[in-house]
Amino acid sequence: MIGIGYHDLKGRVVVATEAIPSGVVVCSSRIRGLAPERDMYSLQKEENVHLYIDEPGQIFSHSCDPNLTVRDNEYGAFDFVTVRPVMEGDELSFHYGMSEAESVAVAACCCGSAKCQGRSVGFWELTDEQQAVLVRLGVSDFLRRWYEGTSRPVMAQGYQPYAAMQMQM
Repeated sequence: MIGIGYHDLKGRVVVATEAIPSGVVVCSSRIRGLAPERDMYSLQKEENVHLYIDEPGQIFSHSCDPNLTVRDNEYGAFDFVTVRPVMEGDELSFHYGMSEAESVAVAACCCGSAKCQGRSVGFWELTDEQQAVLVRLGVSDFLRRWYEGTSRPVMAQGYQPYAAMQMQM
């Protein structure tokens, strides 16, 4: 169903080796270890918890118009699930804002989408409308709780939800 390919700008990428319909779990990742702090290879599980996961989950690319979403799984990591049909040979990618409150992974995005934001953007950095789009596609349990207002952590680096910033203007 999936394999590893190579992209000139991104390096190793995950590609579909056959057509995959929407709603299919293409990868159930497991935890490889805890990251001491957020870095370009970690995925965020809770406010101050960042994980390293196994491959191929570790190498899914970022896209501003993703064909995958993340879903918390029974292994303490994430499942990667198609959000629309994927054709054989397509690169598989998710929006890093689906798991990251703040993204430090991709300084210059090369997803090629008409919706490209120029870099990977964390969930807390998105507009309310952009957050709503990602929530509809699927975000981590941590970000969903935050979005629904059931878990509003103190943001270490002073980030505020876009709606809160708008109210202060």
